[in-house]
Parts: sequence; C-alpha cells; structure tokens
Amino acid sequence: MTPITVPDLGIPADEPIQISCWLVRRGEAVVTGDRLVELLIGEITFDIPAPATGKLADIRVHVDQAVLPGTLLGHVLESAD
Repeated sequence: MTPITVPDLGIPADEPIQISCWLVRRGEAVVTGDRLVELLIGEITFDIPAPATGKLADIRVHVDQAVLPGTLLGHVLESAD
C-alpha cells in the first residue's frame, strides 16, 4: 500500500491546514495524479494527488479535521497490473 500524506507546503507552522473534502470514496479506483483530497489553508485550497494507481484503501483523516505536514491521510492499494 502506498501512503497518502500531507506534503510540506512551505507555510508557517502556526497556519492551520484543514481537510476540506475527499474527492474520491474508499474503494474507488484512482490513477497516479488524480485529485484525491482538498486541503484548506486560510482561503486557499490545495489538492493532494494520488501517489499511485489502484484503489483508495482507507481514509484516516476526515473532513474538517486539522492536519500538519507529514500527517498520514490514507492509503492507495496499488493495482497488480
């Protein structure tokens, strides 16, 4: 499984990062680069892309939760092809 994490966005440590919405549901197929989750930083949104092709295996952080860089958001179960 490939982890989905919050990247270092180069913002101040005291700037809150919040999960705005998941764009894919658990079990849905994804392709590397697909938009998976949207983060809200102030009034700016930032998309986290799929790190691998497969299915979204799990979601560890839900909408409106605060996160930090490096936070594990979920996993993509890579396809066997």
